Amino acid sequence: MRAESLLLTAPRRLAWIAATLPPPGPGEALVETRNGAISVGSELPVVRGDERSATPAFYPRMTGYENVAVVRAVGAGVGDIGAGDRVVTTYGHRTRAVVPAERLVRVPAGVPDPAALLAILSGDVATGIAKLGAAGRGAVLVTGAGAIGLLATAVLRARGATGIDVVEPRPERRALALALGADAAFAPDDPTRRPGDAERYDAGVECSSRDAAFALLQDRVRPGGTICVLADGNLEPLTLTPRFHANQLRVVGSSDCPDYHAHARWWFPLARDRAADLDRLFDLRIDRGGLPETFAALAEGAVTPVKVLVSYRATGQTAPFATGPGSRSYVEQRRPRPVRN
Repeated sequence: MRAESLLLTAPRRLAWIAATLPPPGPGEALVETRNGAISVGSELPVVRGDERSATPAFYPRMTGYENVAVVRAVGAGVGDIGAGDRVVTTYGHRTRAVVPAERLVRVPAGVPDPAALLAILSGDVATGIAKLGAAGRGAVLVTGAGAIGLLATAVLRARGATGIDVVEPRPERRALALALGADAAFAPDDPTRRPGDAERYDAGVECSSRDAAFALLQDRVRPGGTICVLADGNLEPLTLTPRFHANQLRVVGSSDCPDYHAHARWWFPLARDRAADLDRLFDLRIDRGGLPETFAALAEGAVTPVKVLVSYRATGQTAPFATGPGSRSYVEQRRPRPVRN
């Protein structure tokens, strides 16, 4: 079966490459993509070529990682997934793929594709939140309300945090944070909303990749408290301030979820109940043909969405296929906004 993959051949150079897929072998499944997503914070630095990484950049390389797909065929020995099942998995910006069946998580009825896609990123977030222990059920300060920060807010609320404050410069993202469970959301430079010296948080969650935000957490988390760094750290180094040592703080990091199947069993009921609010994270929607143009606009700063939903059900088109609640199409976003230097 023919498949197309979006490859990064050099910084800011993307191309759709066609290939013929073999039939699925033992323990494998052939899947066809319904929807994918751009994870802006992690993918954009890679596409620009300025990612801070522990390994050297290499080309060509595959792009993306989040997929909702339909199983078209399975190989021998696959007993719990069958043709026609809707699944969430990770193979990137591709029309079809042959993947190990163990990497497929069946999506139950009633969970829309956008909420199902978030099972991957929310699993990574929940892995870090769990490292906070009991502190994550107290008063928590979250810095950054991009996709990671917004999902951290939703996960913290679902896990019983007693108070969640979010620091975010953009008003529309502060509104999303409140919709997803934050008790308060304020701008970094708003003196009327910044907690006073007597107010301390049990834990902090860094989701912005900004050193100033990390410094704020070190200043506001109570002595002996814990800060979880969920952001990739691919924008600028995060440094320890004198407060870190004076308050004897602890910093924990997090990355991939160790068991997406187990997380999905927890996530899908929440996703079904909060589908309308979670759908708002996808404030830019395109079809897969518009991926190269959208990455170019993201790299220029011409559009700054929280997250991009990519449809594969109308392949070959290049115009946006839909807009989310309260959002604008790609073209509408781009025309009135100047490119930022």
